[in-house]
Amino acid sequence: MPGSSSRRGGRGAPGVLPRIGNGSLAEQTTRTLLEAIMERRFPGDRLPNEPDLAEQLGVSRTTIRTALQTLERLGVVSRAPARGTQVRPHIGRESILLHRLIGFRGMLEAGHDEVHLEERMDVLDHGTEPAVQALGLDEGTAMVVHDKTIVADGRPAVHLLQEVPLEYVAEDVRRKLVAGRRFDIPDSIFEFSHLWPGREIDHSVVEIVPSVVPDDSAFPLALAPGTPHIVLCETHYTSGNEPVAYSREIVDDEMIRFRLVRSR
Repeated sequence: MPGSSSRRGGRGAPGVLPRIGNGSLAEQTTRTLLEAIMERRFPGDRLPNEPDLAEQLGVSRTTIRTALQTLERLGVVSRAPARGTQVRPHIGRESILLHRLIGFRGMLEAGHDEVHLEERMDVLDHGTEPAVQALGLDEGTAMVVHDKTIVADGRPAVHLLQEVPLEYVAEDVRRKLVAGRRFDIPDSIFEFSHLWPGREIDHSVVEIVPSVVPDDSAFPLALAPGTPHIVLCETHYTSGNEPVAYSREIVDDEMIRFRLVRSR
């Protein structure tokens, strides 16, 4: 099922934030603040105080506090009683800790004029061997496989293969997928997991594997055989530590270069 979208990330007005509805979650608030930070919309790289942020976004101070604590944990901001919340200006979209919030497409949109997604979601009789092993499945377990490539300025930048057992997916979605009917594919596997009752993704373990392009015409990126690149192998877990999905992401690291932020 093909799909595409394109957008050039733009800067909003300094200090002006879009309001968030009353029913929004702390994660949505975190995303909104993070996007404003990445667009350098806070004068002097300093955030307003919690009451002002709560008023601007239309959420509670508790929600704001939770979002700021998340951003501090991710290394995006530093907080101190005397000086408030200060943005770390050298932190960008390439921080691997921000991947879940920003995603590959958000990373690429910051530096490319046209970014679009080519994707399909299928039901297969079995998963790949790494997925079967990581999730502890029988080899004949039917899998939902989301195959997508993110293309930036005409060049494939990232190829993702995401797998989840069909039986984990909500029954109404499962029927659509099996019948090949139209289905609005979520932007990320984390959003898709909201449709897995009782098995929503809580956290992921990522293995970063340095690799070289094989001499194989089926390789999904436009790289010559022998070219170094990065492969991310992710096992996704519930809050109860149950492995529920597996992703393999092939990255052209000339287009996306990850950074890891460490703080004390």
